[in-house]
Amino acid sequence: MCLGKEMTGIKFVDVFIDVASEETIKDGASSILQHIRPEWSLDSVSWKVFTDGLTNKLIGAWHNDNRQDTVLFRIYGEGTDAIIDRKAEVDNMTRAHSIGIGSQLYAMFKNGLAYEFIHGDILDLVSVKDVRIYPMIAKMMAKFHTVDIKNEPCGLWNRMLKFISMSPTELKDPTKNARLQNEFPRKHELMQDYNMLKGALESSSSPLVFCHNDALLANIVDQKNRVVFIDMEYAGPAPAAFDIANHFAEHVGADGVLDYRKWLPNKEFQMDWIKIYLTEFNRLHDRLDPSSGEVDNMFNSVQKFMLCAHLLWIAWALIQAANSSIDFDFVDYAIQRMSEYKRAKSLVQFD
Repeated sequence: MCLGKEMTGIKFVDVFIDVASEETIKDGASSILQHIRPEWSLDSVSWKVFTDGLTNKLIGAWHNDNRQDTVLFRIYGEGTDAIIDRKAEVDNMTRAHSIGIGSQLYAMFKNGLAYEFIHGDILDLVSVKDVRIYPMIAKMMAKFHTVDIKNEPCGLWNRMLKFISMSPTELKDPTKNARLQNEFPRKHELMQDYNMLKGALESSSSPLVFCHNDALLANIVDQKNRVVFIDMEYAGPAPAAFDIANHFAEHVGADGVLDYRKWLPNKEFQMDWIKIYLTEFNRLHDRLDPSSGEVDNMFNSVQKFMLCAHLLWIAWALIQAANSSIDFDFVDYAIQRMSEYKRAKSLVQFD
């Protein structure tokens, strides 16, 4: 990783955290704490290992009983530097924090970041639809979409192309490879779908905004009076409809059987969510409340961009299957999302 202090203005600590064991992780994180929390006595530091991440290892540290000042260390997963722009991630975190919608970044180290832990409850399949919570998510996404994109181009299509291009055609594990060969389309078929979606949606009327691009359940924290988005690895300019579509697709979660029939938001829920989002987005831009036509148009765009969300994370999952050491069946995840992609594709009408 090559992120210099002069490029980011963020402290860089020349430490590589070994993830071989919990103890080696704590040892590496302790070395970094001496730079960002020099007043802390390491003998009085408490630790918590988090298990939410599918690609990274996470550990939190606090001093004495002051959990409010918890430092979170995110150690990058194997091979993730090839698919994530780390300089952009640091910039995204800084920009989001500047308007009060993200964590404060404390330091970079050789294979990760140290930043403010956002306290609250991670969402689950039920709470993400709670009548208290989902309006706050819609409003926070609208606020997120006001971050200045500085005339940067849309990053969605290049990311999709990159992920598909990097997706493996074979896997070392014979059982997983058999499933890949027997139950999954060939790479050229994924590329055909990519070209179809890009051709149909690249000129979409959905505004180009600063998107989180990964608003899954584990990346949204409920703080009772508001929600906060965390983890900016994939943030950047994209159509607003993609960010919303991706969030709706993530209502199904990531573990076990992905039951889209049960957990994917129905049209009534989506329309209400979108109306709340557009009302807040328009308010933040000093515009009138959205018309029913605006809500309908966004809903229709969201259904189309949901196909992009599926295709993106299908390719991502295959890359993880070839590289990740996390105990997760990425091949099965990709196969399930491909099944949903095909079902959703059959329902969408392109002009």
